[in-house]
Amino acid sequence: MLDLMRRHAYSWGTRLLLGFITLVFVFWGLGTGFFSQVHPVATIDGQRVLADQVDREANRLRQTIQSMYGANAAAVLKHVNLREEALDQIIEKELIAREAQHLGLRVSTESLERKIASERAFQVDGQFDFQAYQEVLRENGLTPTEYENGMRSAMIADTLQHMIENGVNASDDEMRHAYDLRNQRIGLAYLELPWQQFSAQVKPTDQQIANYYKQHAEEFREPERARIAFIHYEPRALSAGYTPSDKEIEDYYQRNLKTRFTHPDLVRASHILVAVPAGATEKEKAAAKAKAEDIVKQLKAGADFKSLAEKYSDDTSNKLSGGDLGYFPRGQMIKPFEDAVFQMKPGEIAIVETKFGYHVVKLDDFKPAHVDTLAEAKPRIIDEMRSQAGAKLARQDIDEDLGAALGGAKLQDIAKKRGLDVVEPPSFAAGETIQGVSRESGLSQKAFSMEPGQVGTVPGAAPFLLQLIEKTPSRIPPLKEIEAKVRDAYIRGMAEAAARDQARKLIAQVKTPADFQRVAQDAKLPIHNVDPFDRSSGSVPGIGNFPEVTDEAGTVAQVPSVIGRVMEQGGNSYIFEVVSRTNPSDEQWASAKDSFEEEYLAGRRAQAWTRFLDELKSRAKITINAEQLGGTAESSM
Repeated sequence: MLDLMRRHAYSWGTRLLLGFITLVFVFWGLGTGFFSQVHPVATIDGQRVLADQVDREANRLRQTIQSMYGANAAAVLKHVNLREEALDQIIEKELIAREAQHLGLRVSTESLERKIASERAFQVDGQFDFQAYQEVLRENGLTPTEYENGMRSAMIADTLQHMIENGVNASDDEMRHAYDLRNQRIGLAYLELPWQQFSAQVKPTDQQIANYYKQHAEEFREPERARIAFIHYEPRALSAGYTPSDKEIEDYYQRNLKTRFTHPDLVRASHILVAVPAGATEKEKAAAKAKAEDIVKQLKAGADFKSLAEKYSDDTSNKLSGGDLGYFPRGQMIKPFEDAVFQMKPGEIAIVETKFGYHVVKLDDFKPAHVDTLAEAKPRIIDEMRSQAGAKLARQDIDEDLGAALGGAKLQDIAKKRGLDVVEPPSFAAGETIQGVSRESGLSQKAFSMEPGQVGTVPGAAPFLLQLIEKTPSRIPPLKEIEAKVRDAYIRGMAEAAARDQARKLIAQVKTPADFQRVAQDAKLPIHNVDPFDRSSGSVPGIGNFPEVTDEAGTVAQVPSVIGRVMEQGGNSYIFEVVSRTNPSDEQWASAKDSFEEEYLAGRRAQAWTRFLDELKSRAKITINAEQLGGTAESSM
């Protein structure tokens, strides 16, 4: 939900423009003579993609995520492999550029000039200002020619994407059918046979355990493990003794004054969303509004906002963090929400209506627009300059130190020379997190590509020099070492089979809906009733994600009726009855039609664009050096 709220926002000036400037030059600046001797991370029909390009794009992605998600960014980043995402985007942009050239797509000088003149960062009092244009580019180390070439390429790519997407249409009948499927509501009843209820009946003999171990030995195989030592060339550690001069600090400040040290109004807000589905009736809207008003009453009576967000909010992206949206400027949220929040005072609570429903909003803090003074910016400038100096030292030092290590120098002596430490984490298997190291570091993948005693590097903004100490081969432990584990697996397997067999016997007795209650009563099983819910969620309330059930519920010939086979989840067996199934009304469709058609076509067009990109990739010879990227092995696409 937070992503959707931000996705529908307006541009907010210089920061986003400069993000786009970065994007342009990461995507379109493939390859330079300076790096001609560096091993590429990938090749696209022979054209090289270098590690520095991937690092720059990965850093841009990280900054984008941090800007979008604020306080929630750390949680999002845990699930993103930035270097893989960065490389994929670089490849796509290069293939798009080639296809556009093949099709003869061009952007006129007049169109380019209009596009640049429309950017607010280059405007003074609403008009394009050439001096401002030159200043913004100069502050970011770009020449007008470089920027204009990058912008032209990006505009051509946009033209190609619009060509593909605009060829996608859908009939009214198709969209109504899709709307019905998405908003169809089903009511269920089910019988649950947990495997744990059958485990006490399983009393295996030693011989049965031995036979089970023999038949399922591979299931108990322990993976290959590696033990390494490494030096982490962390930029700030390398440049800890570096202090820029006052002139260098002031020059940095002046170059970045408008882009890094000028801040817009910022607010920090929390919200509790009471969702209103597309096409909801007036009665449903009124019920949602009443629920939001009741939440406000509880807050005014002293209830804790965080607790109520966890209990009531339909925004799953931040409900567990108390609905915290972090700090954001104008232009990052959808307009009705933004307009309301920027008129509130800290501590104030209000109800805001948007296309998503009713938001109970609390303004936590307001930071007025301001410009950092040189004194205020100085600590940050020093930190950033140290980081930049450290990154340069890291690249220089690791190249020199790799040569020394290959020549026989010990890691301990190399680390001592740099004022760094040699780290020896506990052994690990492929896919496991290495103690004290982020998952995206690439250390694990590199280690398993090496032989004991070898040394190598893992590139990045903070690279690693590592040595593989030893590998422990994969093995199947003898039964005496893991007998308890084997016994537990045998008992669970037999208990799951018993639950399944019992469920099959029961479902065979159900010929009509009336039989469902009789069978439950005879078997002394409680009937779990599920109120109507949206089938498209793929999740059954009270159980969790269960798309097999929601799919089957949409295909039964008549309602009510029992799904004709036992459904299994987590080793438990279930018998489901579809109690009700209703499509949205014509009135709901009429109310939601315009917004749904827009959303549906956007989804179809996005799919078409993805298929187009996949086709471009399939026609190109793309080789990825996973050791340079941080993958498991070199692969081809």
